[in-house]
Amino acid sequence: MKIDMLNDVGAPAAVTIVNLSARASSKMIGNTPIADVATYAMAGGGYAAAYMGWGGQYTQFLKNMAIAAAPLAMEKLYSAIKGTTMTSRVARMGRVSRYPAPAAESPFQGTRLV
Repeated sequence: MKIDMLNDVGAPAAVTIVNLSARASSKMIGNTPIADVATYAMAGGGYAAAYMGWGGQYTQFLKNMAIAAAPLAMEKLYSAIKGTTMTSRVARMGRVSRYPAPAAESPFQGTRLV
């Protein structure tokens, strides 16, 4: 069994790059984040293109791209139907919380310069 670098490695790498790029964006299409739309487009579009035979010599690449994007697309779809949202670890780490400790005071807080 031989590994085809473009189809077997390139397609999952392309999906990963698109997912990371889309998650970094805060743009929305309607009420849906661009990351969700990109995931659905890669999964659904890849399967549709492979089924219809679009892509010529890259039909296998499109099918493998859809296979790589499908688990995340199905998980997002399940969460959307269930009514829960998926929070990324990066989004949660971006928020700074001082609870339960008080905010640290600066050494010259309240000092007035004349």
